[in-house]
This record gives sequence, C-alpha cells and structure tokens, in this order.
Amino acid sequence: MRIFTKKLPHPDLPAEEKAQLLQNSEYQEMMVESTFMYLTLDLPTAPLYKDEKEQLIIPQVPLFSILAKFNGATEKEYKTYKENFLKRFQLTRLPPYLIFCIKRFTKNNFFVEKNPTIVNFPIT
Repeated sequence: MRIFTKKLPHPDLPAEEKAQLLQNSEYQEMMVESTFMYLTLDLPTAPLYKDEKEQLIIPQVPLFSILAKFNGATEKEYKTYKENFLKRFQLTRLPPYLIFCIKRFTKNNFFVEKNPTIVNFPIT
C-alpha cells in the first residue's frame, strides 16, 4: 500500500502566511510504502432521524463506497493534538486473503456509541 501524507497549516493563520508555509519542504506531500495485514474501513455517520412510523432508520452502504478510501484519490483529514494531515491510501497489490475491520464504535466522554449501518457485500 502507498500512503501519501501532506501536513496542513493551522486554519487560523493568515492567507499569505499559509502560502509561505506550503512552500516549505515540511508541508510537501510524502509517500511511504507499507505492508498491511487488514484494512480498517470507516462507516459513514448514522442519520439522526426517524421514518413516518416513528421507527429508527437503519442506513445501508455498499462495500465499494467504504473501500473508496483506498483508491488513491480520496483524501481524508486526520487531526492530532498539534497538527493536521491529509492522507491518501492506494492499494498496489492485494494479498491472497483480505481482512476488513469495520469501525462501528465511537467513544465519547460519556459513553460508547454503536453505528448500526448495514454494509452490503456484493454476491459476485
């Protein structure tokens, strides 16, 4: 897998200072090749509405849409305590077996919440 990482300047900086920082080598895109044992897939957030019968709606998402994270073009922002990064992932070769880890649980300050989204796997 190829992992492309680009550091982002702080959003509160003035535009000319951002442009100046983007010229710095620290803010240029870097590429790293990495092996992997499994792929972590992020589910879209579950909707917070109910249908006309006041029942919760359970959303469905196709597997290919959550695998789009690894197409090499989709960028995702990762935030740390001090810095922000844009990352892209590109699969170069698939192993004989592929394990998916679907992130269903998110942790708040008060409780752990489960995302009920159903993932549709293709039959063929």
